[in-house]
Amino acid sequence: MVGMKKYIQITQSERDRILLYLASDKSFREIGRLLDRHHTNIKREIERNSFEVVEGKEIKVEYLPSKASELAFIRKSKSKASNLSDPAVKSYVTSKLNRHWSPEEIAGRLKEFAPNCYVSYETIYKFIYAKENKELRLWEFLRKSHTKRQPLFSRKQQRVKRLQIPNKTSIADRSKEANLRSEIGHMESDLMEGSRSSKDVISVTTDRKTRYVILDKLKTKESKPRIKVLNDRLERLPSVLKRSITFDNGSENFYHEELTKQNNIKTYFCNAYHSWEKGTVENTIGLIRQYIPKKTDLSKVNQADLNAIALELNNRPRKCLGFYTPEEIMYKEVQVVHFT
Repeated sequence: MVGMKKYIQITQSERDRILLYLASDKSFREIGRLLDRHHTNIKREIERNSFEVVEGKEIKVEYLPSKASELAFIRKSKSKASNLSDPAVKSYVTSKLNRHWSPEEIAGRLKEFAPNCYVSYETIYKFIYAKENKELRLWEFLRKSHTKRQPLFSRKQQRVKRLQIPNKTSIADRSKEANLRSEIGHMESDLMEGSRSSKDVISVTTDRKTRYVILDKLKTKESKPRIKVLNDRLERLPSVLKRSITFDNGSENFYHEELTKQNNIKTYFCNAYHSWEKGTVENTIGLIRQYIPKKTDLSKVNQADLNAIALELNNRPRKCLGFYTPEEIMYKEVQVVHFT
């Protein structure tokens, strides 16, 4: 129809502004005027991209702009088959690489939620190392940041040598209390890496409810020293603070059963390529990056440095805690457990 304005999909920038306007209690019509959008488009955007979020014992419905963008891509993908020649798929893959998602994680996510846009992780690797994409330097976002693709025989050897973690319990079997953050003592743990020039890593362990963080320096990511450090830490904690701990499937967690033997703590493992299932520790690592940026030579970071950073984080007010600090919530919870 002549004179009719063509609809243009809402952008990520607009979604971020919508979140801010909602926080200011603006109506759909007010937000529409500010964004030069019809209020019905704003209403539909908010309603279709609002999700239940667990905060303590409460379940709230919140608009999530980052999730909205991903769902918009998924909805678009259902209408046509595509691959990396499609600008939308190429943009999606590139954006996730920039967030340090591995090709396997990107491919797994597409296969699960946007099968019509599925590309294999091998295709993504070829895209990363293609001559025409050299200026993008996408390999820098990979875990090992190799400037050249390793030979096929080398990758096969690595797969053969990869250890299968024994006696894993799936995160699906984790208790309701752990999932809902209704009690303390349910933790998540992961390793944080630095520059390629150093083998040193940081063990990051976070309580799901209080967000209280423990940081430990390691000279290697091998499982025995990693688990020993965790055991030493756990032995100094009261039993109410060591109910369970959730890991990913990295080989550094191979000896997880030692934690149960020495500290009677249950261990759970995320599904393969589902790093978001331990989002608490992933978000904590993001906060630590403010103090220790990516590619830092971790051999120059000592335990005293980590203790200072942990102290800062544990005394930093958090929105998810009602702007209390992790240390305040931890103290309150321990008092409640001990004296009620």
